[in-house]
Amino acid sequence: MAQPVLECQKSEGETLDGFPVAPAVFVLLPESINTVLDGAGSRKGKPHHIPNSRQSAGLMNGACMAMDPGILNRYLLLLGYCILPQICAQLCRTPCFCSWIPPRCPPGVPVIVDGCGCCRICARQLGESCDHLYLCDESKELLCDYPTGSNGRGTCNYNYDGSCEYDGKEYKDGEVFQPNCKFQCKCIDGGITCTPLCSENVLIATPECPFPRRVEIPGRCCPEWICDEDQQSPVSNSLGKEREAKGRSQVKPFACAEWSTQWSTCSVSCGVGLSLRVSNRNPLCRLKAQTRLCMVRPCRYSPATEGVTCTPTVHSALRLRYKTDDCISIREFRPTFCGTCPMKHCAPYQTENDLVAFHCRGGLTWKQMMSIISCVCY
Repeated sequence: MAQPVLECQKSEGETLDGFPVAPAVFVLLPESINTVLDGAGSRKGKPHHIPNSRQSAGLMNGACMAMDPGILNRYLLLLGYCILPQICAQLCRTPCFCSWIPPRCPPGVPVIVDGCGCCRICARQLGESCDHLYLCDESKELLCDYPTGSNGRGTCNYNYDGSCEYDGKEYKDGEVFQPNCKFQCKCIDGGITCTPLCSENVLIATPECPFPRRVEIPGRCCPEWICDEDQQSPVSNSLGKEREAKGRSQVKPFACAEWSTQWSTCSVSCGVGLSLRVSNRNPLCRLKAQTRLCMVRPCRYSPATEGVTCTPTVHSALRLRYKTDDCISIREFRPTFCGTCPMKHCAPYQTENDLVAFHCRGGLTWKQMMSIISCVCY
């Protein structure tokens, strides 16, 4: 009696009608395959272990004697394409069981289909738990953040790649750019840090130049110091007397016209940074560098999107404490900060200084802190 025209696998490394058989495979075979393999000791609906290709060839040779070659080819394809769905099916219940009561979501929360494609659920929002079934709100660019050892459960967080936006342009994390000729900036984990390219040298007031002034010169990027010779110094006489007085061991502080530069922009675009200026507002009337802490906006602040009215100045609805590397403010504050508008850069316009008490490792410390009155977007 003639054998069926079908070559089954006979040794390791060969193929079964063009389809390779893995040396060791765990699969959940369809019911029709179970029927064919019942004679080999299999039980219907149970996982079958095919330990190696030689035993697979012997097992399949029995199947070849009883099955049409076309049907066998289709089942082999079915086995290959059904491994992944079988694994996914272990995470989702089949058939679907959904509540007959439609979900009632809070205002602004959309209704979506769950991760198994079965039931309608409320999209999980920022900070809420999530998994393969309960999905985050993709319309707000939220993704499920799975920490290490989370056992398949995570927290909805922004799709954050560390990029920065400045003056309508987006920069990648670690990218260095030059917004103008005066500064070079770098995007670091969503915040922008800038360093001045212009010299920060200071021209000290002297009797010959009692009123030095830094001015912008057309055609040049960096400002330069000039001396206003036309102005009469109100302290020239006192300076002369100080020089003429001999035998005095101490020089008394003298009154002078107050002079200060503008406060520099905050060193970071979000969180607590530093701002500096040069001023002679001290008992000795000497030009000294002064620093203050500043915060343009919190780093967790959600920027405005299209269709939302641009608000340059935002008043915080929550109380917070200012934090630096090793200090934290004793009091809680509800600060005013600058918003973020599409295609615009928002910066402080009017500011003042507050003396804030901080608890640091070395004890209690008082620091100057910038307090925003108003902001402007341009």
